[in-house]
Amino acid sequence: MSATACIEFIAALTIPIALVAIIGERIFSKKGIGVRTIQFTAVAMFVPLVLILALERIFDGDVVSALVGAFVGYLFSNIGDFDRNRSQS
Repeated sequence: MSATACIEFIAALTIPIALVAIIGERIFSKKGIGVRTIQFTAVAMFVPLVLILALERIFDGDVVSALVGAFVGYLFSNIGDFDRNRSQS
């Protein structure tokens, strides 16, 4: 098995394992699903998916860098506002 196939296999397993772990932790802690949980779920699914598509050469390097840049911008765009609003409540 090649290194690329191993990386793709691990990335593909990461998606369902992370989803089950997130849902299990939220049910066990009884905290519910909030903004941070949704953001972490998006990271846990988006990053392996882009990695697999890039390794399979479905996405070019330019597309991967644009997707990662847009995702990071979205992820960190309102962090300061969210934390500020939460501390005022």
